Order: sequence, then structure tokens, then C-alpha cells
Amino acid sequence: MSTMGRALTLLLAGLSWTCGDAPTPEQSPPTPNGVYGQAPAAAQGIPSVVTLRPSSGGQAAPPAVTAVLDQLGLAFTPSRLLVHVGQRIEVVNSESLAHNVHITFVDDDAIVLLADMVLGERREVMLDREGGYDVVCDAHPGMRAFIYMTSATYAVLADTDGRFVIADVPLGSYTASVWSADAGLRSERSVEISGSSTELDLSGSS
Repeated sequence: MSTMGRALTLLLAGLSWTCGDAPTPEQSPPTPNGVYGQAPAAAQGIPSVVTLRPSSGGQAAPPAVTAVLDQLGLAFTPSRLLVHVGQRIEVVNSESLAHNVHITFVDDDAIVLLADMVLGERREVMLDREGGYDVVCDAHPGMRAFIYMTSATYAVLADTDGRFVIADVPLGSYTASVWSADAGLRSERSVEISGSSTELDLSGSS
């Protein structure tokens, strides 16, 4: 092979090595459909709640399905429960251990339900105020849950870091509200949903 041929071979090999080891550009995460963004992070272990109410008024009918809070495996399942005003709620004990259910309204610690629960027992819970409710088993302090009741048309529990997504929100004007166990982080403002994907910063940091 001629000197020129060897040089060309080395050059092509170097180009192949360089291209093969080139870092792959990081891809941006897909933009969620619906209304998404940032709310305050969880306070006292309780997540923030984001609600949207159409400015035109109106209220969604409560779901016909009963919301169930089960006691199983030394835990409440689910540990976070979002319900609508007027929706039926039942607490169930599905294990052989005796439990109790102690529900209080977060804002003033008013007791809503305090009852012992044996295997197979079911108790209906009557919540009459919108807002957050703390749920514990006094016999097993590690058992905790949170219930939030709302009349808003759209609502979601944010994750621990405050991120949230509400899908399938029609275009229009809304009142966006944030509830937090830390009353100082609660807020309300008017927002306009004008596209299939709308980002909101409801963290209170701006």
C-alpha cells in the first residue's frame, strides 16, 4: 500500500472512532398533555392539592363509586385519597389485627371519626367540610393516611416534590387553587387554559 493509501486508511479509522464515541445528546422529557407544573412540596408529610374551577361556575356531580380506605398489612390503602363532596367513603379492616380509625380535620384537629375496627368491619365516614383530613390508627402509630375532599371540577394530589399533572382540561378561564398543610403556602389565582399543554408555577416562589 502506498504512503498516501496508509494515511487515508488511518484518517478514516480516526473519524470512525471519533463518531462512535461521540456523546449522545440528552433528550428533553416529553411535555405532558393537560395542565401541569409546580406546587409547594409536601408539608408535614402531606402533599399539596391543586384544584381548577371553571370561571363560568358549575360543579361536577359526585362520583357514584364508593371510595374505600382499607386497613391491611399494617397500612392504610391507599395512603392518599382524593374524594368529591357528597361521595360515600368507607373504612374497612381487612386483616386479623384489631385497629382503630382516628380521622381529624387538618385545619383545627376536630375529630371526625374515632372508632375501633375488627376484622371485616366497615364504617362509613361522613365528611362535611372541604379540605384535608389526617387519618391514623392509634394502636399502630405507623399507620397514616390523608384524605382531601373537594367540590372542584378538576383536582389532583401533587407528588412529594410538588409536581402535578391534570389531564383533559377544556380550554377556558379557571380559578387555580393550592391547598397545603402549611396554611402559609395556600394560594388562589385566575388562569387561562389556551392549549393542549399548559404549564403553571403555583409554588409561590415567584
